[in-house]
Amino acid sequence: MVKHIKWVPLSIILTVSALIAYVNPLNMTLEQSLLFSSLICSAALWATEAVHKSLACLFFLIMVAIFGKTNMVDMISFVWSDTNILIMTTMLLSVGIMNTGIVHQYVEKIFKKSATNKIALLSVPYLFGLLFVFLVPQAFARVIIIGTILNGLLVAKTPQEERAKQAIIFNGFIGVVMTYMFFNNGDIVLNQAALTFAGEHVKQRLTFEHWFALMSVPTLIASIVTIVTVYIVFKNDLSYFHLGMIAPTKQNEKQIPKRNQSIVLLTMVAIIFCWMTYRWHSIPAFIPAVAGVLVMYGGRVISIKDLKAINPHFVLFLMTVFSIGKVLGQSGITAVIFQTLKQFIPVEQSNIYLLMIALLVMVLHLCIGSSVATMSVVLPILLPLTQEVGYRPEIITLMTYIIVNIHFLLPFHQATVMIGTAKQYYSEKYMLRFGMAMTVVTFILLAFVYMIWWKIVHIL
Repeated sequence: MVKHIKWVPLSIILTVSALIAYVNPLNMTLEQSLLFSSLICSAALWATEAVHKSLACLFFLIMVAIFGKTNMVDMISFVWSDTNILIMTTMLLSVGIMNTGIVHQYVEKIFKKSATNKIALLSVPYLFGLLFVFLVPQAFARVIIIGTILNGLLVAKTPQEERAKQAIIFNGFIGVVMTYMFFNNGDIVLNQAALTFAGEHVKQRLTFEHWFALMSVPTLIASIVTIVTVYIVFKNDLSYFHLGMIAPTKQNEKQIPKRNQSIVLLTMVAIIFCWMTYRWHSIPAFIPAVAGVLVMYGGRVISIKDLKAINPHFVLFLMTVFSIGKVLGQSGITAVIFQTLKQFIPVEQSNIYLLMIALLVMVLHLCIGSSVATMSVVLPILLPLTQEVGYRPEIITLMTYIIVNIHFLLPFHQATVMIGTAKQYYSEKYMLRFGMAMTVVTFILLAFVYMIWWKIVHIL
C-alpha cells in the first residue's frame, strides 16, 4: 500500500487540511476542528487515491479515537452488523450465480435479436438490469456479468469498431445503474447505505412498496431519457456498429451441471420471497441470505476459495463511511455545519430550494468522490436542515441518492461504472463525456420528472 503513494497530491491535501484546522472558519472547538479537517483530508485522499483507501480509513479512525466522542466499539460493530452481513452474503450469492453461468445464454440470445436497431440494442441492458435485481443482489456482480458477455459477444477489428464496442459496453453498465433505482433492494450496497445514513425513521418509511411507488414511474422516464442521452452523446461511435461484430461467447462452450443451476434458481426464489414478505414475518434480510450461502456451499455451487469475493479493504472502507454520520453528530460538528448552512439557503419551500440542495450535493459528490462516502457526510447534515423547512426526510434521501448515482465525471465518482474502466472495457473519457451531459440532464430529471411525480403522489 505504501508503494503507490502520490506524494504531490498527498502534500497538497495535508497542507490544505492543516490550514483548515488552523484557520477554523466555522469557529469549532479544537477537537471538532481537528476531527473535521481529518474528515476533509480522508475524503480528499479517497477522491485522489493519493494513498491506499485503507490507509486513509485508518487515519480517520485513529483521529476519531483521539478527538471524537464516538465509542470505538460502536464503530467496529459494523463488521458484525446486519447491514454488513447482508452485503457480504449477497456478494457470495452473486458469485454462485456467476459460477453457474445461468444468465449468460439468455443475455446473448436477446442481444443478438435486438442488434438491428440501435435504440433496441441500448435498451436491452435495462431489461436485464431489472431482471437481475431479483436474481443477482449485488450490482457489481451484475455489471461483471453483462460486461463479460458483451466483451465476448462483440468483436472489434478496427479502431472504429472498438469505439462502437466500448460505447455499447458502457451503455450496459449505465443500464444496471439506472435500473437498480427502481427498488430499495436494487443495489445491496448503495441503496442500503442511503437508507442507513438517513436513519431508522426513514428506513422504516421507505419500504419496498413505498420506495417503488415514489421511484418507479420517474425512474422509467429517466431510463428512457438516459438511453436517448447515450445515443446522442455516442452517436458517432455507435455508427460504426454492425451485425458482423457479433460473435458467440465462449461461455456457452462450458457445460454447467443442471443440478447447480436448479440449486441457484430455487435458492434465489426462496430468498427473494422472504425479502418481499418481510412485513409479515419480520425475519431480518440477512438471515435468508446467510441460509442461501450455506445451501450453495452445501450444493458445491460455491467453495471456500470464493470467499476472496469479500474484500477486507472494502469492509474497512464501509465501516469507516458508515460511521461518519454518527461521528459528526456525536461530536457536535453536524450542528455547527447546520447553523452555517442555514444562513445561505432560503427558508421557504420551493423547487429552487431543492435544486440548490441538489447543486450542493452534486458539488460535494464531485469533491468527495465515493457515492457512499458522500451520502454518509451529506445526509446527516441535510436531513435536519431540510426538515426544519418542512421537507420529508425520505424525499431528501432519495434526491441525494439519485444525484450520487447518476451524476459522475470520473471513475471514482461511480464505483459500479468504474469497474468497466478497471477491466478496460472502455476508457475514462466515456464516463467524462456522458457525465458532462448528465450534469444538465440530472437537474432536468429532478425538476421536471421526479419532483413533479412526488407532487402527484402528494409527498412533496
